[in-house]
Amino acid sequence: MSENPIFYGRRKGRKLSNSAASAIRMGKKHLLQKENLLNIFFENDKKKIVEIGFGDGENLVQSAIKNPNFLYIGADPFLNATAKCLQKIIKYNLKNILIWPDDIRKIIKLFPFDSISEIKILFPDPWPKRKHKNRRLIQIDFINHLYNILKPKGTLTISTDHDILKCWILEKFQNYSKFTWSAQSFKDWQLKPTDCFTTKYELKSLCHNRNPSWFIFVKIN
Repeated sequence: MSENPIFYGRRKGRKLSNSAASAIRMGKKHLLQKENLLNIFFENDKKKIVEIGFGDGENLVQSAIKNPNFLYIGADPFLNATAKCLQKIIKYNLKNILIWPDDIRKIIKLFPFDSISEIKILFPDPWPKRKHKNRRLIQIDFINHLYNILKPKGTLTISTDHDILKCWILEKFQNYSKFTWSAQSFKDWQLKPTDCFTTKYELKSLCHNRNPSWFIFVKIN
């Protein structure tokens, strides 16, 4: 996987509001710096959880509020998403969130092996057209990097409301024997995990009668 992966789409959407721009300025201490990444792991022993593609930050922020002794690392390449998330971090005066405002694939190789307890990827872009399948985040080489940084018995949670991506996820993990799917019955992947919070995207999905699936994979020792 390239350290400078191709990014599809626009990283910057509509012009930031004054309050959002202010949050970017005020929240710089919450932004993860590539050159200081390893210090996070050497300087504290908190349980570390990574959320990839945090959107408006609803799940990331609520998780951090509920678990003040955990360290949350959020990654999202969209400037508007970073601004909205930083607004929430500042509002609740949170000290246990760090934001990587870029593509996680640019730094994932720098994470120490066996250092992350949980990874969450909630509603990634499905890229449903067959010609765009290589743009999907869930690829074997990316799964391999996730495996490397997860601790033994660490969990990877992926949610999606898109049927094509549901099949794609299961296909990829069936071909990757280092994870086991935790589901014992159909209810296990139809019900949202208790440690995931409702997001704006999830509500929109439910309003359009698209039922999300929740896949939890566990790293095999």
